[in-house]
Amino acid sequence: MTPQIIALIAFAGTMAFVVGVGFFLVTWLGSERTAVEKRFHKLSSNMAMPEYQKQALTYLKKETDWRQYSFFAECPPLLNLPELFEQAGMKTDVGRWLLLVISIGGAVTCLTWMLNLSILIVLLAAVCSFGAPYLYVLMKRKQRLAAFEEGFAQSLEILGRSLRAGHPLTMGLQMVSSEMPEPLSSEFGRVFYEQQMGMHLEDSLRRMAKRVPLLDLRFFVLSVLIHRQTGGDLAEVLDNLSHVIRERFKVLGQVAALTAEGRLSGWVLSILPVAVFFMISVINPTYLDTLMESDIGRKMLYFAIFLQVVGMMVIRKIVRIQV
Repeated sequence: MTPQIIALIAFAGTMAFVVGVGFFLVTWLGSERTAVEKRFHKLSSNMAMPEYQKQALTYLKKETDWRQYSFFAECPPLLNLPELFEQAGMKTDVGRWLLLVISIGGAVTCLTWMLNLSILIVLLAAVCSFGAPYLYVLMKRKQRLAAFEEGFAQSLEILGRSLRAGHPLTMGLQMVSSEMPEPLSSEFGRVFYEQQMGMHLEDSLRRMAKRVPLLDLRFFVLSVLIHRQTGGDLAEVLDNLSHVIRERFKVLGQVAALTAEGRLSGWVLSILPVAVFFMISVINPTYLDTLMESDIGRKMLYFAIFLQVVGMMVIRKIVRIQV
């Protein structure tokens, strides 16, 4: 490859990286909260309250319209980036995030390729640079859902006490949003404020169940919807649901204690071969020449890596018990 082509590729990768980072910083530093406040202030000025609620409800529906008819709506749940960002509680715009990931991933891939490294290292760098941000989003989503599930039983108890005191359900939602930590406060508060803007309770609860895809929350939403159609003692239903959730967490704790040895064995068996390999490569590098340089040695190494991955998946399947 000629030096001119290498210089052109380096220039293109550098420009993509600089433009992507610059665009991300410029747009991200602009306060979204300020823009939203200005928009609703413009609506509320010189406008009657019913008309203001109508216009605010229109904006709320537009938020779901673009998600419903966008390209990501046709993707599987784990590839629907707008929905994943909402479930993870991330306020970053999907377009800016994609531009930044593509810029950084392209720059890292071009850099490793220009250093004349092996094709495996180049592919590994590309996979890590493009996959790490996506794994971070999944990790944030998992943490947020776990935090919601942990405090959901207490939120149901607050709702039940509010209903027994004679307050409406919307007042109980406001109490949960003011007394519970994140993400429970933001989710229940969002349902409450959507009520204030004129959205139907059924639509608000369904949207919350979509933002927080937990089975316990779906039971809560279904209970409220059935109660609004047939009536009954909703406070008792919420107390029973809270009791079931707490008992399930107790069972999960017992399962975690019983499977602790198996999970520790899985980590040891997964890390030990890799640690021994790198230890030998440091102490006596020539000891691994036959394994690394011969064809049959490399085939054995690839086969060992494959078996290692299969073993990790089997152990994880054994110790992971669904309750």
